[in-house]
Amino acid sequence: MFSPSTDAACRRECCEVLSERVGALENKQAKVCIPRPQHLMQRNPGMRYQFRPEIHVQIQGATRFHFPTEELVLLPRDIAIVPAGLPYAERACAGDTASRFRKMVVGFHSNSVSMHLAVDSGTGGPEVETIQFYSTPHLSRIVGQADYMVQLRHSGGAHSEIAVRGIGLALLGVLADLSHMETPDARQESRRIFLIKWLVRDHLNSPELNVTFLANRLECSPDYLSFVFHKETRETLIHYINRQRMKGALGVLDNDSVLTISEIAWACGFVDAGYFTRVFRKHTGLTPLNYRKRRFQENQSEEDALPKVRGNESEKATAGERGFPQCLAS
Repeated sequence: MFSPSTDAACRRECCEVLSERVGALENKQAKVCIPRPQHLMQRNPGMRYQFRPEIHVQIQGATRFHFPTEELVLLPRDIAIVPAGLPYAERACAGDTASRFRKMVVGFHSNSVSMHLAVDSGTGGPEVETIQFYSTPHLSRIVGQADYMVQLRHSGGAHSEIAVRGIGLALLGVLADLSHMETPDARQESRRIFLIKWLVRDHLNSPELNVTFLANRLECSPDYLSFVFHKETRETLIHYINRQRMKGALGVLDNDSVLTISEIAWACGFVDAGYFTRVFRKHTGLTPLNYRKRRFQENQSEEDALPKVRGNESEKATAGERGFPQCLAS
């Protein structure tokens, strides 16, 4: 189990890595790798995914990613944007004898950005060595930039690569500035509680996620962990886990997903679709199917309420909407 670090050394390394990548990307010495967003939130044995994009920055060695339809090897100086919902497995690969595996991963959780440094676990997979958390009121804009880079990379546009590099520079610059900050989240609640919440969000779609799983990762007893979490948050740990899973389910249902209710249940870490439905109804007052129907009706009503334009005006409006970056609209 890793030990969370709050010292300046971790922040300094994260800042140095991000700042160096800004310069490398600006000078076309770094490569941005973005796999295709296919088979999102679907069951793939041995693979996991996040509800928001992740940024992987290779420092030493290499990371071998396996996606449903492709593979990717991330080399030193390379940057990978893993799209939200894309299942993947990863393997840590050492470089030469003097270069051990090491990389930095940026994740997005609630209103916080996490930055962790990963090393080889000794079993072939990356393992978190140290982690920092940073609160920002601009999280939706930052996430929007990463999402837009994924969209642009696979748009087939004549200048998409230039646009990806430009947004990548802006994104890494913002993250580098953020890494200069102290970690205000650690002052708002205990480090252990914030770490528990990060572990929950990081393993949200895993059926193995429960109090025992978290206690094993944090090397304490399940009863003690439940007691500490409830004492500091006034919420049971099981309720918090289910509440975060419901947020993920609502996000999928709100975005007109083609996944079935059973697939959404699995995507949120529920093995039993019936249990998922009961928990969903307890949290929202509706079954997942009724919630989906209501959202569909609301979306239809919103579309019907939009002003109608004709001819060239409609074409211009549509083109304008397509060309406006979502990250700038938030």
